[in-house]
Amino acid sequence: MALLPLIMGIKEAAVISTAFTLISTAITFARYYREYQWRRGAGFLVSVCVGLPFGVFFLEKSSEHLLARILGALMLAYAGREFLLGDRKQAIPKLWTVPLGLFSGAMSGAFNLGGVPSAAYAYSQPWSRGQIMSFLQVMISVSCLLRLAFYSNAGLLQRISWAQAVILVIPLYATIWFGNWVLDRTHPTRLRQIIFVFIVLSGLYYLLFH
Repeated sequence: MALLPLIMGIKEAAVISTAFTLISTAITFARYYREYQWRRGAGFLVSVCVGLPFGVFFLEKSSEHLLARILGALMLAYAGREFLLGDRKQAIPKLWTVPLGLFSGAMSGAFNLGGVPSAAYAYSQPWSRGQIMSFLQVMISVSCLLRLAFYSNAGLLQRISWAQAVILVIPLYATIWFGNWVLDRTHPTRLRQIIFVFIVLSGLYYLLFH
């Protein structure tokens, strides 16, 4: 989502990145499905689903200019949180489960950026890594399926050049492979710093120049 708006509109980028995300999460879930327990995070998942249509409505009705500014501001906010908190696990009170889920759903529907609040919620729970990963894949996959349905209802799918999307699959999965190769050879802390510096630069671009 950080790169696609460089070559297409934000609305088109949100739809295409959602389709790609669904494929990626389905593949990842195959590694962790044995550890999935549907009761874990059920309230958060329902809240995400409720928040989704509000985000899609905002995406449909807003101008590209406004969307670019908000996208940039959100990316800067997410990167700022990373640099301030790092890997420190933050306890999230149960009272915040529903509001955080609604926010994640709205950000997913509007910008495909609901993963950060969802990850913040999941990693604050006393779960194993496999349980966290399986929960996130299910939550994101359900979110993607609902988003595609809402996008279709809003007429956003008709704006997409699926030939262009298919062409993008090749470099997308080539870079996923390259990313895994780099991940195996780079210290995780250093890699996270590089990624979030990139997010900061992208956020500044969308906020100030796009």
